[in-house]
Amino acid sequence: MHEVSLVSAAIAQAVAAAQRAGASHVQRLTFSLAPNGHVTRDAVETLVAALACGTLVEGAEVDFEPPAQKAGGPELVLASIDVEVP
Repeated sequence: MHEVSLVSAAIAQAVAAAQRAGASHVQRLTFSLAPNGHVTRDAVETLVAALACGTLVEGAEVDFEPPAQKAGGPELVLASIDVEVP
């Protein structure tokens, strides 16, 4: 399942960014999906919930923004990461 590797990479990217910021938790991940791509919102939401267990991303809200890229771009882009810094 291609989506698993995409979401897993996004979670790793979010965890690394949160650690660099000294954050205690990732509050929200905002994604952009490629137009006409095979990755769906439902798949991303489900995979984040499953793959983020035990990480700083666990329990984070998953949001989506309109696609910024044209057809042929990446299927899934982690557009922004909102973190909680103590």
